[in-house]
Amino acid sequence: MKIMQKIWKGVCLSLLLSLLLIAGTVGLADFFIPDTLSVFDDETPSIGGWGTLTVEESVPCGTHATSTRATARLFGILPIKKVEVKSFEHLSLCPGGDVFGIRVSLGGAMVTSFTRISTDGNERSPAEEAGLLCGDLITAVDGVRINEATELSRAISASEGRRLTLSVLRNGRSLTLSLLPAFSDAAGAYRAGILVKDSASGIGTVTFIDPETGAFGGLGHGIYDGESGVLIPIQRGAVTDVTLSGVIPGVSGDPGELRGHLGNEKRGTLLSNTDCGVFGVMSSTDGLGEPIPIGLSSSVHVGKAEVLCTLEDGVCRRYAIEITGIRDERSATKSFTVRVTDPHLLEATGGIVQGMSGSPIIQDGHLIGAVTHVMVNDPTAGYGIFIENMLSAAEGVIPKAA
Repeated sequence: MKIMQKIWKGVCLSLLLSLLLIAGTVGLADFFIPDTLSVFDDETPSIGGWGTLTVEESVPCGTHATSTRATARLFGILPIKKVEVKSFEHLSLCPGGDVFGIRVSLGGAMVTSFTRISTDGNERSPAEEAGLLCGDLITAVDGVRINEATELSRAISASEGRRLTLSVLRNGRSLTLSLLPAFSDAAGAYRAGILVKDSASGIGTVTFIDPETGAFGGLGHGIYDGESGVLIPIQRGAVTDVTLSGVIPGVSGDPGELRGHLGNEKRGTLLSNTDCGVFGVMSSTDGLGEPIPIGLSSSVHVGKAEVLCTLEDGVCRRYAIEITGIRDERSATKSFTVRVTDPHLLEATGGIVQGMSGSPIIQDGHLIGAVTHVMVNDPTAGYGIFIENMLSAAEGVIPKAA
């Protein structure tokens, strides 16, 4: 009996150790195996010595990529982690570097903030009471289409205190809310206690242009409302020329900027505003430089690189930078860190300034990404986005060449 007990304890101890080993392996796998792998479509994805990948399902991911769900298995048997494998075509794109202007119509009135209305001695905000949130896009009042902020203001003023039905877009979902305007003692009219905007504009830098289709990507990050911090929805947008008038160099604690004004010449159409950049189609591909192959994140390394950007003289030039670190791939727009080393760029701008977002980064002859953000306390340093993140975000926007 004692012998059987010892054997049973030994078996239980072995099982416990095995479970602990498996748990530890899974934990290590989560640390060492990335959530996402990026490969070219003629490459076989690998997780090194950890085991094998079992493909489960493939779905389109952008015009030039496919996303595959896979399971990493230890010794080809034990499942230890779910991995997304993104397969990209071998693309050659023309690097940008030119500044461009953006004029955007939101297709409604977007809520940016709330105000308090004094009515009969009480302070209230009817818009907040109705359940509106910053970033909501009001598209209709009582079924009547709203395209401009003035149309919304007139509808509220004319309500005479009657309850209004609002059609609202929130994070891509359609909602219906009920708003009861309040009489403002100060304005002498009915108000909702709301501030809205119906358009946006700005300056950025083109990252790439597809020479076959004219499709382009820029900025490397989205256009956000400055007050609410919400990604601005786009109904339609125009890409215009820009006349640069100067540069305000960046200093620690105060990012600089490219100064300029938007022209009237339309260069293209803006189709999409995403977290990873803006995308659209240029009207002409004349004057583009030679296309170069893209480089995926697996090839990006710490070391020398170049950035293309345009300063106040209107000429696009290459400047020396260094990639100083590769970050967690889950930070989509801050994929890696860079530092400006070119003395001419440092003298002109102090490093990275607003308006340079989207400036293409080239390493080893490949287009690997774009500048996205400056480090506020050190304008010589900033962040970049992998080109694959931009291409994935352009799903359904960038046309495929015939």
